Amino acid sequence: MLNVHASLVLVVTVIALGGNPHLVSAQQVAPVDRSETISFYPISELTKPAGAQPTLRGARLANPKDWPASFYSVHPGGSCTSTLVGPRALLTAAHCAPNKATVVVKLGAKVYKGTCTQSDLYSPSSADGRSADWAMCLMESDVPVSKYEAISLDATRIKVGTELLLTGFGCTDRNGTGGNDGNYRIGEAKVSTSPSGNNNDIMTSGEVALCYGDSGGGAFIFLDSGKKRRAQVSVNSRIQVLDNGQLGNNSYLSSLSTVAAQAFLKGWSSANGANVCGVTASLEHCRE
Repeated sequence: MLNVHASLVLVVTVIALGGNPHLVSAQQVAPVDRSETISFYPISELTKPAGAQPTLRGARLANPKDWPASFYSVHPGGSCTSTLVGPRALLTAAHCAPNKATVVVKLGAKVYKGTCTQSDLYSPSSADGRSADWAMCLMESDVPVSKYEAISLDATRIKVGTELLLTGFGCTDRNGTGGNDGNYRIGEAKVSTSPSGNNNDIMTSGEVALCYGDSGGGAFIFLDSGKKRRAQVSVNSRIQVLDNGQLGNNSYLSSLSTVAAQAFLKGWSSANGANVCGVTASLEHCRE
């Protein structure tokens, strides 16, 4: 199997096609230019056009206002997504933000600057290393949004059959094209494999799947039957591509509740004196 990362867009449909599946990182369309500052823009400032195409199957257009802590970036040759999980804590994929990478979050007329740290376990050369696809960026000052997303550290919530909400911008065609049109999309997929041993991957399978450009974004679990309360359980990492070039129906998400993930999140928070919703003590403006 070949692995590639998934960058900032969401999902799309999956057709059961022949051939042996292999993985391609969401970053495959083209690598992010890591020599430049990574600029993130708020999804909440996007519009929801009435005539936009949903997706080929499965996903639907989201209301950008429901995602005040989610941000997108477009770089030379690639793109990624990130989530504010605390006033100074920006979470994304390690393959989107190398160690000491500079990020800026542009919110309204203000610009907030930060520096990113990858998980020490992240390595694109091994399956377990690829599954530790986490990076945290320390912002120099508080980034004010109405609600920061909260991380779920409860590994028992992630079981085969558990429904997760995937997020991204989404291609609409089976070959990974279409979409990527500035419209944020969401859709449900069920867990088909949970993390095991040193591998931190949550695999989901179904019509709704990650696409090129979705890397770094979050998958969420709802904590109530009315789907009003949610928590982030993973970071979008990789997608499945079949030998014929079509997208498969498996998405690979780096879990945030494994032993390794918790060690990274808690260690980063302690080392930087930065609170993280769901990881450190209760914070004001954290999503329930």
